[in-house]
Amino acid sequence: MAAKIRDDAPYKDFAERLREYRKKTCLTRSQLSEKIGVAESTLINYERGKRIPFGDVCVRIAAVFGITVDELLGAEIQNVEMAKAMALEEMRLIKDKKGADRLRNALDVAQGVIGGGYLDDYELAEFSYEMTKMAVMATKALRNKYRNAK
Repeated sequence: MAAKIRDDAPYKDFAERLREYRKKTCLTRSQLSEKIGVAESTLINYERGKRIPFGDVCVRIAAVFGITVDELLGAEIQNVEMAKAMALEEMRLIKDKKGADRLRNALDVAQGVIGGGYLDDYELAEFSYEMTKMAVMATKALRNKYRNAK
């Protein structure tokens, strides 16, 4: 019987990731619990989102799936999404509408060129964020330079 993840489970996102990774590797709960050294009932609680494993267990789970602990916990995804949101907010604050539009267009072109198969989605998002950050810093530096020159 499949462990049900309740919508109000405190660790719902982790539970969904854990279950997805376990199914991708074609492991039963019994097999995974044995590999990571926890009781099957404990693993069921992880998959229901009721509990989250301690650090040492996270390390063992990540090793079984061949991923990082950050990937298991979803930290990388959240960091990139947060970075993208911050970059977009910085772009919104640029007062020069033409400059902001040119910056967006340049980023779209760069994403299109690099997105042709050389970077995965995570790397592309990270690249986009770094490009945006550099452009915003350059815009601020130019603005300060011309303000100070007057």
